[in-house]
Amino acid sequence: MFNTALYASALEKVSQKYLLTKIVAMRTRQLDEGAEPLVDSEGMSSMDVALLEITNGFIVVQTPEETNSEEIFG
Repeated sequence: MFNTALYASALEKVSQKYLLTKIVAMRTRQLDEGAEPLVDSEGMSSMDVALLEITNGFIVVQTPEETNSEEIFG
């Protein structure tokens, strides 16, 4: 289970719930595989850590409109 208050806060940063779910799943997997958390995570599940990282702005989603081809393709 996850903290619904953190989910609601993260949803304010990433307005599309399916995109938020995908990002949280990706970050949770990274954390479970040993990635260092970007926030103080003592006693929290990896899913809550991912949500808190998004809420605190450590993970930012860029839509294709916000990036240019130079950033993507080098």
